[in-house]
Amino acid sequence: MPREPSPSLSVSLHQLRLFVTLARHRSFTRAGDEFGITQSAVSRSIRELEDEVALRLFDRTTRQVALTDTGRRLLARIAPLVEELEATLRPRAQEGGEPGVVNLATSCGLTASVLPGMLASCRERLPDITIVMMDRPQNAVLQLVRSGEAELGVVIAPENLDELAAEPLFADGFAAVVSASHRLSEAARIDWQQLRGTPLLLLDDDTGSLGAIEAALALHGVTGAVRQKLTQSAAVARMAEAGLGVGILPMHARAACDSAHTRFIPLVPDTSRTIMLVRRKSRALRASAASVWSHIVAASSHTVISGQPVDA
Repeated sequence: MPREPSPSLSVSLHQLRLFVTLARHRSFTRAGDEFGITQSAVSRSIRELEDEVALRLFDRTTRQVALTDTGRRLLARIAPLVEELEATLRPRAQEGGEPGVVNLATSCGLTASVLPGMLASCRERLPDITIVMMDRPQNAVLQLVRSGEAELGVVIAPENLDELAAEPLFADGFAAVVSASHRLSEAARIDWQQLRGTPLLLLDDDTGSLGAIEAALALHGVTGAVRQKLTQSAAVARMAEAGLGVGILPMHARAACDSAHTRFIPLVPDTSRTIMLVRRKSRALRASAASVWSHIVAASSHTVISGQPVDA
């Protein structure tokens, strides 16, 4: 028989935030990482919440965590309330006395390559608006936007767009980065299969590119090659320049990493991802942020990667 709920509920905002976060990540470990607590602490808090409301909110197996039907119904009602309550209890400067300031978060690689031109265009067309950059790893960018600390974010198409509205800006493929003296340096294109047995220099998972690169390597049978994983596009390019392997970078990185001693050569078949502008679904943008959003979307139709226009 269902347990009778307590006459008066004792549920904390912390428990509700954990509930919403766990529903998004479907992982006790990832939810704990976001809050800086252990997996067992998350599990204990969620169990206490379920006991308090006398409802089972999650199905747990050894491999995954999934919302029950009851949990899904509760999430639809709770998530907007939690967000509104946090916004009320923790008002931010950009919601108050600084109407001309817009916080924009972006992943580190895009900050060095795509954002300078984007921000210069915004300054020219929107001189009364100040954009404050928040340069973070991609997962942190998504969290900043979800929490409201950043009103806008520029990211490489993420796997999970829960709670976010997204506008595609442009498509971006991958390039092999080699030294000017490399045997492939004069090629117009390099097939993924040509990388078999070659030491590879890759970006790590904080950039949002590693999953797509590994998927392409597996698809084309590039296995067994030594993989060095680095945090910065510039480090990949400089190590390739030194002859320590073939780098694989997004084509947009060329703007920040190209030199007379390296070659960025498109990899084929093309494996493009989409660069996106994101914001929260559940809250309308302030006028200044809406102006920045509209300008970036409009300007993206003129974006050029490696000398060729790219469809948004």
